[in-house]
Amino acid sequence: MELTLFVDHACNLRCGYCYNGRKFGRRMPAEFMRRSVDLALASRPAQLDVSFFGGEPLLHPGFIEETLAHVETAVHALPEPRPRVRYVMNTNGTLVDDRVLALLAPPRDFTVYVSLDGPAAVHDAHRVDENGQGSFAGIVANLERLRQAVVAFRLVAVVRPDTAPRLGEVVRTLLDLQPAQATLTPDFRAPWTEESIAGLRTGLHDAGEVWMEAFRGGRALPLEPLRGKILTHLKEGIPCPERCTLAGRAFAVAPTGRLYPCAQMIGEDRDDELVIGTLDSGFDSKRLAELQQAKDRVEETCAPCALRDRCQSHCGCRHVALTGELGRINQALCEIEESFILAADEVARVLTAERCPAFIDTYYRKQYRPAAGSVLTRLRRPGEPRPG
Repeated sequence: MELTLFVDHACNLRCGYCYNGRKFGRRMPAEFMRRSVDLALASRPAQLDVSFFGGEPLLHPGFIEETLAHVETAVHALPEPRPRVRYVMNTNGTLVDDRVLALLAPPRDFTVYVSLDGPAAVHDAHRVDENGQGSFAGIVANLERLRQAVVAFRLVAVVRPDTAPRLGEVVRTLLDLQPAQATLTPDFRAPWTEESIAGLRTGLHDAGEVWMEAFRGGRALPLEPLRGKILTHLKEGIPCPERCTLAGRAFAVAPTGRLYPCAQMIGEDRDDELVIGTLDSGFDSKRLAELQQAKDRVEETCAPCALRDRCQSHCGCRHVALTGELGRINQALCEIEESFILAADEVARVLTAERCPAFIDTYYRKQYRPAAGSVLTRLRRPGEPRPG
């Protein structure tokens, strides 16, 4: 079970592309946090992942401390077998101090995602503070603090039409900072055109070259989604977690106590369209079924595509970002996904031909299995009918 707490709509940055809308103070009450945790534990999951989201959750370290204490107390009170607990922090990386380091450091099992869009010239073009000042330098300094405290971090770079041609520089910067993983996340709300898709393909080619350099040097750093695209080919399927079904094994809670399928759907929490219940009333099964039915319309749209099961078009958040409507996508998603698949396949083709040791060890000599709560969807070949 994955529970995401949307801690506050407030943030100390003013990123130009933020999908959560305007910034304002509305912090989640501690009572709502406790009830959210209890709701997640009610199904007696084997594993509980608690994610902190916003806004910027580290504006409220006291709330994080209180949440950790409540989770650990509530889990300890359960009879055996108790769920394994993991935590996820989604942060802009600007507010890392000694108090925060104490929260994130081992022995707690924290996965820390830090937003960093690439070198300073790329990152600071969009990720600025209230005074319009770039945030790159402060974040890089804080990454070193995390490293010194033995807190593993993953870097997430948002890719936009204006930054896509520079993905070679972006990936080189990310890899130089030595994260546990790096992820390139397209901004699906941006106006992608034929010209900008061409820029994306150029940038992904350059990013692939940088990634291949790392493999040739013995470094097998996971670079998503290229890594995932390679695995979908080699393993003939895509690990499809339960979160792909609306509130199947995951849900997010807004500061108002309203429930959503995913934190990326909360925005300013002013629209009822994607609400699936409240802490007072619980999950609205009828509404969940309606939203799931709407989301599944994409399966008919994508059924004829040979790349269907290597593509992330099943993600409801992408539907909403692209078109504002579950189950409806547009050509931009197809072009973007195909660009990532082609780039990943070129890396795999070149490094396999070279018999690159780090690449071969990573992709051919490891046993990859779906994560807990996931299934492996078999990859269809061109011309094959859709299963079932």
